[in-house]
Amino acid sequence: MWKWQEIQTMSREINKISIIGSGNVAWHLSKHFAEANIEVSHITSRNKNTCIEICNKTDATYVASVSDLPQNQLVIICTPDDSIASICEQVHYTCPVAYTSGSIDLSKLPKRQNLGVFYPLQTFSKCYDLDLKNVPFFIEATNEKFSQCLFALASQISSTVRSANSQERSELHLSAVFVNNFTNHIIHKAQEYAESKSIDFNYLLPLLNETIRKLESDSAFNAQTGPARRRDNSTIEQHKSKLKGISKEIYNLLSKSIKNTYHD
Repeated sequence: MWKWQEIQTMSREINKISIIGSGNVAWHLSKHFAEANIEVSHITSRNKNTCIEICNKTDATYVASVSDLPQNQLVIICTPDDSIASICEQVHYTCPVAYTSGSIDLSKLPKRQNLGVFYPLQTFSKCYDLDLKNVPFFIEATNEKFSQCLFALASQISSTVRSANSQERSELHLSAVFVNNFTNHIIHKAQEYAESKSIDFNYLLPLLNETIRKLESDSAFNAQTGPARRRDNSTIEQHKSKLKGISKEIYNLLSKSIKNTYHD
């Protein structure tokens, strides 16, 4: 692990940043770089309107295409995964490049002297404020010096920065999909059901908060409760009789998984 003095020295090697993209990740990174007095000089995106909106908030310059970005300057790609490889090929060869994806293997991208990963493990939405100091960043690069520079840069906006190779990052990303995307969708299905039965979902928020709070001090395995955990089949059948379609399938599959976890 590097000392803080070394991190400060390495961070000065990245004087200015260009960003490609104007979605949720680009929005938050630009905002926090600006707050940390790290200059985002240029931003480009296929969506001109949202790009200009970010530029106005960060004093960056909007450019119409990747080819218009400054040379010899770090470029951070904040775009969907399927566009990263083609964008890498468009960035001038003098520019170090980093991308924010959790699932794209570094070795599968076009070869560059300085290519790396600047992956924040968090869900991002423009309409919600987020303190990146509490967001872990995972770094990987094609060479040690560039890895150190990206590590130093991330340390300016986050208190948790770690190295992770492509395999480790892929496993983190899959775990994150279960934790965030699938959990959120299940909550959506609960909101949908509650609304259909004229139930105020706010009644369930203390339960949801307590479910998350328990995980701060115990494992999900130990914290599990409910009819499937108790093997209360009569309650399970009663619940299933109230559901149909994909909601019933989800209930069945999750109940089976819980039973298998505790009763096999």
